[in-house]
Amino acid sequence: MIDLGLARVSRLVQHTPQTWKAIHVAGTNGKGSICAYLSAMLTASGLSCARFTSPHLVDRWDCIAINGKPVSEAVFRDAEDMVKQRDREDRIGATEFELLTATAFEIFHRQRVQYGVVEVGLGGRLDATNVLKQKAVTVLAKIGLDHQSFLGNTIEEIALQKAGIIRPGVPCVVDGSNQPSVLEVIKKHAREVGADLHFPSTTSVADSLASENFEPHQIQNLACAHMAFRLACPDQNRSLTHFLPAIKQMQWPGRLQKLNLQKITGRQQEVLLDGAHNPQSAQVLAHYVNRHLRSGGKPVTWVLAATQGKDMDGIFGLLLQPGDQIAAVRFGPVDGMPWVKPADPAELLGVAARHGGQEAASYNAEHDVKEALTWASQAAGDGPLVIAGSLYLVSSLLSHIITMPPSHLIIVCGHAIWLGGPKNGWDEAEWLIEGYKQGETPTFIEHIKAGVQLLSQDADAVLVFSGGPTRKETRLSEAQSYHNLARANAYFNLLPPLTDDDDNNDRIIILEERALDSYSNILFSLIAFWRHHHHAVWPARLTIVSHAFKRTRLVDGHCAAIGFPLDRVGFVGIDPPGVEGMMGLEAGAAAAAAATTVGGEIEGEEEEEEKKKKAEAMRGVQLTMGLWAEDPHGVGEALAGKRRGRNCWGVHQRLFLDGEERLRSGVDVRVLEDGSEVLVEGGRRPWGRVSTETPPVQFTK
Repeated sequence: MIDLGLARVSRLVQHTPQTWKAIHVAGTNGKGSICAYLSAMLTASGLSCARFTSPHLVDRWDCIAINGKPVSEAVFRDAEDMVKQRDREDRIGATEFELLTATAFEIFHRQRVQYGVVEVGLGGRLDATNVLKQKAVTVLAKIGLDHQSFLGNTIEEIALQKAGIIRPGVPCVVDGSNQPSVLEVIKKHAREVGADLHFPSTTSVADSLASENFEPHQIQNLACAHMAFRLACPDQNRSLTHFLPAIKQMQWPGRLQKLNLQKITGRQQEVLLDGAHNPQSAQVLAHYVNRHLRSGGKPVTWVLAATQGKDMDGIFGLLLQPGDQIAAVRFGPVDGMPWVKPADPAELLGVAARHGGQEAASYNAEHDVKEALTWASQAAGDGPLVIAGSLYLVSSLLSHIITMPPSHLIIVCGHAIWLGGPKNGWDEAEWLIEGYKQGETPTFIEHIKAGVQLLSQDADAVLVFSGGPTRKETRLSEAQSYHNLARANAYFNLLPPLTDDDDNNDRIIILEERALDSYSNILFSLIAFWRHHHHAVWPARLTIVSHAFKRTRLVDGHCAAIGFPLDRVGFVGIDPPGVEGMMGLEAGAAAAAAATTVGGEIEGEEEEEEKKKKAEAMRGVQLTMGLWAEDPHGVGEALAGKRRGRNCWGVHQRLFLDGEERLRSGVDVRVLEDGSEVLVEGGRRPWGRVSTETPPVQFTK
């Protein structure tokens, strides 16, 4: 149900303090991309941020992201349950979108973010998101005709509704490519409200990005995002080129997204996926297709769907050319939005025929998205294939891809926390580390890069960064800091197009943010993999990335204790310089081996002191391995006490979220007095029953 107004949502959020600064973005096209760019800029600057966009693409909770990663289902449902209870108790009668908005703001507050990037759902003035009080800046993207039944029959009436997000004294960034009548409406409203307007220069942005491959509309959106960032964060005086590594590896799903359908249809060539659902977005898509895909002289094959009531004549008139081939299909039900209905594929094919589509080369797939893709792949051959017409079709397709789970789990074990900074981790001052780890931060970066490289080489892999918030100075987890560092250094550029897209929809990179020791790195990551894939699959293979000298503990110790078959465990070991003897130490070799250095004998007092520090640290490693040998699951006071000492933020150490999930897992566990859970010795281990024929990865350096 769509019922615009602020009365209900105001009551819903009255007990949720807005403890973060808001960047509020409205418009017809481009607002989602602007939100994504803003989120990337904030995260790359080391600022904690949340993002709320709509509609969701796969699951309802993927429309809420913290530091660039969608929130977990458990976090979402916990907040949603509280909001729904408030709605029932106060008899508010909120709409679905109002409940979702209140849930997002509750999560923003709980996560203690500094900034919240919020996309308007529909219109602006009466949209539920306009309940925001603390706005740092507002943004008005490209405005066109859409949702006339709610916003007005003319583009000027629609512009006035969208300008309703402007607040007195709050700067507003406006896309200057809007038509003059729209800009005049915005200027007049801003004068009446008392807000300054800012029009970013696309010329300067285009000049700075001349060597990059950005489309004109992307340059416009980037210009708006960067100006909004500078206004919201006046102390962060960084050029747009500074953010290019983070921006270039980021793709907004369903917007000019390159996708590989080989697993679904056998097609080897990439396809283009775009949610163009109105004439304005269709014009952008048509420009791209005509420029990049029609040059080979072959017709374009389309897979099209649409929402009932959309201007399909206007959309198809821009997209289609004589000779094009079309498969029409219905998208599936939209979770949380029952009023959204798909258009009849037969009607879509009729409209397509009026705009050049070949009647003899068209196909009605009805409700079967896979069948539509298969027909289109065969019809296109090695020619261009484009999927478009609806963001809900994008959702149906991505959901289908996600139901094909991977089998290989790559775990990068966290050892420290990168706080962010201009050196992207290559200055040790940007890290929180223990004293004995001095000089090791380049090795941590090598671990991160190695994990991404392994992921890039295996289409059936998922990468988990594992490590909780272990320092009292910050709530940031080791896992999130590793992900931030990989993004800041553009390591995700190593990923091929399919997996690069998947990173952005959270399919192949998972953050495990509770582990407080190496045993938990392995076990919690296993469970995170299973939970992330809808409680349906355990990995067939593991590859662990850590220090080479920790192989014995991680593989022969923890994996054996957990019951994961060791012939299916790979290991990538990378040691800091000067500690080649650590593996021997952990296996029981002489402590003197820890003093081995690269490049000859140690000379001088400083070198001798460093030798003593390393030797002392290695004696600690030996002791720790001895404790794990005696207590494989770490439940005794010595190892459990170490975990408690690291748990400065009180992160729960249960294996499962609740009893129902525990039963669903098929894992035998027992609950300890402190509420934590431990595997039952000799109990069921469902991951031990999964088979694989692929050998594990093994190397050290």
